[in-house]
Amino acid sequence: MNDANPVATIDAVRYLLLILFSLLLLSCDHGLEPPEDPGFGRIEGTVTYVGNWPPQEELQDLRFVAMRFIPQDTSDFFKLNEMEISAGLETNVDSDSFTLAAATSGTYFYSGIAQKFDSDLLSWRPLGLYTDNGGVFTVTSGETVSISFVVDFDDPPIFPPR
Repeated sequence: MNDANPVATIDAVRYLLLILFSLLLLSCDHGLEPPEDPGFGRIEGTVTYVGNWPPQEELQDLRFVAMRFIPQDTSDFFKLNEMEISAGLETNVDSDSFTLAAATSGTYFYSGIAQKFDSDLLSWRPLGLYTDNGGVFTVTSGETVSISFVVDFDDPPIFPPR
């Protein structure tokens, strides 16, 4: 025989639902509105290459990558919504330039030239990093950020960063 009071059980469930609904409302910052558009700026850059270029078979792709975070391992490369990636860069040249015409506004903490060295999806490594201002720059809506840096093939950066 069940001694539970059905009215008390229903009241407890209603109370629990009220608490859950209240927590849901408190966790929403703008209700059902989409988040505010952060805006877009432009990143222009020049990279100068020194040292010996890697063998052509290790140059499957070469791009400028700007991250709004500091990566901890290669799985962070899946955070595509927090990165800006240029079109492919020229290989075996003394210097090259890149433009990201619609970079999401925000602060970028880890940026540089990345090399795809194998057919594996995660076979990317940094060749050179932007280091001015501690490697940090900010893209502001409607503005252009210009950066330049050097890739030294004989002294690549350590990955993941310390």
